[in-house]
Amino acid sequence: MKKLFYFFSGIFLISILLCSCKGMYDNLDPYSQESIYPAKYDTIVGYIGYERVEIELLKAGRIPSNRIYMGKAQKTVVEYDNKKVVIDSVVSWVNITGLTVSKLYRFKIYTEDEYNNKSVPQEIALIPYTQSELSTIAVQSPRVLASPTTAVLDWTSNMSSILLDYYDLSYSYTDNTGVKREGERKENPRIFAGNLNPGQQITIDVNYRVVPKVNGEPILDTVELHQPVVFNMPTASSLFQPAEPEVLIANGITTFSAEGVSTIRKLVFPVHTSSLQDLFYFSNLEEIDLTGGDIFEMKTISYNRNSVVATLGGGEFLPYVRRVGDMPDVNARFLIDLLENDLVRKVKYIPHSLGIDHLLTEYIQSGKVELVQTPQEALIPFKFLINGTVQAANWKIELEENPGSYPTGTDLINIIRAVPGDRSSAFAFILPPEYEFNAEEYKYLRFKVYAPDKASFNGTFAANFQRLWPRFMNYLWAFSTESSYGQQLWNTVANDYRIPDANLQQWYDMEVNLANMIGKHNRVIVINIGGEPSGTFTVPKPIVYYFANFRLTKQ
Repeated sequence: MKKLFYFFSGIFLISILLCSCKGMYDNLDPYSQESIYPAKYDTIVGYIGYERVEIELLKAGRIPSNRIYMGKAQKTVVEYDNKKVVIDSVVSWVNITGLTVSKLYRFKIYTEDEYNNKSVPQEIALIPYTQSELSTIAVQSPRVLASPTTAVLDWTSNMSSILLDYYDLSYSYTDNTGVKREGERKENPRIFAGNLNPGQQITIDVNYRVVPKVNGEPILDTVELHQPVVFNMPTASSLFQPAEPEVLIANGITTFSAEGVSTIRKLVFPVHTSSLQDLFYFSNLEEIDLTGGDIFEMKTISYNRNSVVATLGGGEFLPYVRRVGDMPDVNARFLIDLLENDLVRKVKYIPHSLGIDHLLTEYIQSGKVELVQTPQEALIPFKFLINGTVQAANWKIELEENPGSYPTGTDLINIIRAVPGDRSSAFAFILPPEYEFNAEEYKYLRFKVYAPDKASFNGTFAANFQRLWPRFMNYLWAFSTESSYGQQLWNTVANDYRIPDANLQQWYDMEVNLANMIGKHNRVIVINIGGEPSGTFTVPKPIVYYFANFRLTKQ
């Protein structure tokens, strides 16, 4: 019996063991088909281009594939819009082209190993810039000026905008001989078209190279905008609208048409002219005079304040007077058009008077532009002198021009007797607001001064008045509307212009270097007596100064 028991027990144990061995790996079955993921990209950043996008995939930036190690990853796969792009290497960025439809594209990008196991994808949604968006933007249209046979297209303001950045343009048109004329322009473009048909419709094809912007940011690509300019040419009898009719009238012109100006061979412009645009309408000019010639006089300005009534300016142009501010290039280019195309033989110009010297350089060298020689020095006449009281009561001063008696001296001109009446006593020379001093040519202010005896400066307060304080500005503070450039004041140091005791009671020469005036729009010279000391103006006897020979000099 025992043997039988052991036999069946053994059979039972073997059965149990066999059953146990059969299921020992059953718990691994669910994992037998698990994917092995290759390394994934660590970032995804997209950039918009024209009908394309660029997507960066590594924080390390754009590096070559042979420098990228991502485990077993061997390929890059891009999925979007039911398309699949496979790149046979691991890359740090991708360029997806052919995105011609303006819509939201969802991009899924991942790596694959040699067994096509996929990494965890990176995803991004982008809308490319397409023809649809491009058709909604435009560069500002040019200003078009046309005479019977010529036309000018120019752009008077910045061509870039919140929608695009402008880079350059190309253009073409066909002239009246059937010849196709072409050209390219970059910054500040200007197109001069000649030999056109009077009275005909003209088309100038203009292609702009621009970079569009999305939400204020430029896209990746430069694109071309085609914007033809179509206009009608005038006839010889067509009237034009001059920019400065008073200038043309002063030149004897009464009819503003090509026929009306066809006999004009010379034009004169004043120094204060704002634009040379009207040159465009003159086809038979030989000479242009930009000095004012014998036709124009200086502008004037009038004051009536604090019992001071005066009119300053007028008369002939003085050599140290120039236009206030440089003439904008766009207004001066009409002269350059004539010079470039040999349509004028001679131009007279005072250096720096209009601030267009940089445009004239090559024509000065070729002799087409004659630089007018100005004297080494020129006096400041009384027609610019005004009592400082017009500014404020504490600028009070007693002034007398060419007094009946004055200290003797040599070659004295334009003598001024000045008696300070308050702590800020001053007088000024003021140019009308159309002008400024030409400091690039006239570099120094010089004058003679005769101060009284030492006894006149007795006392702490009075001692301050043994000095002068030259000041330079765009306007007196009481007249702030006179300058479009704000106040560009610069002061000298009063103690640098103290009159030594040894030079009292004799004519003493003073000089002020005007280097600080360059680049400013100074039109006012103030001569303050005393340097504005603090305290009450009380002196034992009048302090009587004499001045003479106020002048601007080149050296």
